[in-house]
Amino acid sequence: MSDELAEAKQLIKTLQGQVSSLQYTKHHDYKFLVDENRRLEQELNETKVDNKKLTQQINDMAAKLRDSNF
Repeated sequence: MSDELAEAKQLIKTLQGQVSSLQYTKHHDYKFLVDENRRLEQELNETKVDNKKLTQQINDMAAKLRDSNF
């Protein structure tokens, strides 16, 4: 019986930890960090797209200059 009681106490401890972890995701700070992470990921993706466009423009200008024997 004491083994079952020890297992039950361990299970309760584990479940309490999981519940407190789930409750943390409802806190304002956590939601703010998730939103901030999404905003930063979007900004990073936009920057990568802009860099690709700028690279293409620079390559086009360099090709025009080579063609004009500059």
